[in-house]
Order: sequence, then C-alpha cells, then structure tokens
Amino acid sequence: MRAEVMVLLKCVLFLFLVGWCGLGLWMLLRYDRLFGLHPDDPAESSGARALNVTQVSIVWVGVFKIALYFLIR
Repeated sequence: MRAEVMVLLKCVLFLFLVGWCGLGLWMLLRYDRLFGLHPDDPAESSGARALNVTQVSIVWVGVFKIALYFLIR
C-alpha cells in the first residue's frame, strides 16, 4: 500500500509542477502588465519594481526546487 501512495503523491507533484510552470509562463508573458509601470502609482521607482520581480522570482524558483526535490526523492 505504501508504494501506491508514493506513486499517487509523485503524480500529484508532477501535475503541480506542470501547473507551476504554466503559471511561470503566464507571468512571463504578462510581464509588463504585472511588473511594469502602474497607472495608479506613477511615482513608483524602478528599484521598487525590480524588488517585486526579485521576490516573485525567488518564491517561484524556491517552490519549484522543493517540489522537484520531493518528486525525485
């Protein structure tokens, strides 16, 4: 029974990674809308936008690495 549970968990993790990559691709394609100049806050600096991109990228890569680690393990 333990082997069946592991296979099921790995399938779920694989599907999660496929969806997570889809989310990353969607964010990449909508980069300007998500991380570009905001009409509500035209005074936002480029440094603040770069920090937002960095934080989102680190979280995306971190979750991907953790899920991939448990998928391979």
